[in-house]
Parts: sequence; structure tokens; C-alpha cells
Amino acid sequence: MSPAAPLAPVREAPDPTHNCIRCGRPGVPAADGLCELCNPLELSQPSATQVHGIAALGILAFVVVLAVLGRAALSGTGPFVGSVVNAVPAEGGLTISVLVENQGTKAAATTCRIVQAGNPIGGPGELVQTPLIPAKSSLQFDALVVKLGSIAIPLDADCQSP
Repeated sequence: MSPAAPLAPVREAPDPTHNCIRCGRPGVPAADGLCELCNPLELSQPSATQVHGIAALGILAFVVVLAVLGRAALSGTGPFVGSVVNAVPAEGGLTISVLVENQGTKAAATTCRIVQAGNPIGGPGELVQTPLIPAKSSLQFDALVVKLGSIAIPLDADCQSP
């Protein structure tokens, strides 16, 4: 019987580490967030819940600021009242004249849905973007619609208000 080969000493796995969250220095123990240089007094470090809570509050504050700015930007636009003045056959569809009134206090453009008069449920329709309409005034413009056929029919315009 030959003697058994000597076994290599058992090595322990190194403790998991990461970089310091403040300065980026490597080798910070996984249980800590800051290295010795950034936390020389070894003060208690923020928990993951605290860090995520601060991030969540920041995101919530940002959404509120965006909502307030969006509301301020859109206030005074519309409502818009639209009507189709004329529809004539054209190559590939109908050329329509649309009259849109901006009843708001700011100049704005809007989108109007052109549908057959009486607005049949589920019937075809087409969206038309208006040019910029000055505040408290009306604007008439022409557009080509192709989804409503090429035979002149009575049409309605339903214009969106923000």
C-alpha cells in the first residue's frame, strides 16, 4: 500500500466585497457601504431600505414637477370646435375643408378626427393635424383623407382638447 498523497490545505473563500459607494475604492466588505477613508469614525451606514426610499422619493418628486410643468404648458389651450365645411372627391380620397375654432387663451394646434356625419359607432375615421390656430380665433384649412372613400359624403370633425 502506497502512502496517500498529501492534501492541499483547505482555503476559505474570500469574503465578498464591492466598491465604496462614495469614492469607488475597491475592497469594501459586503455588509458596509463606505470604505475606511469615507467613514473614518465607523458611523452606522445607511440601510438599503433608506437608500431605496430616498431614490423613490426623488422619482416621485420628479413626476410631480413634470405634472405641474405639463399642466402649466397646456393651460389656456382649447377647447377646439371643428366642422367640415366642404368635401370634394380627389385622387385617392377626399379633399376636405375643415374650420376649427380655438376658444382658449393660447395659440395651439390640435388633432381632429374626421368621421361620417352622425358618427356611426365603429365606422371609419381619419385623424387630421391642424396648423397653429391663434387664441380666440378660427382657421380654415384643407386636408386629404383617404380612409373615407372618394365619394363626397357629409362629414363631422371631432377636435381634441388637451
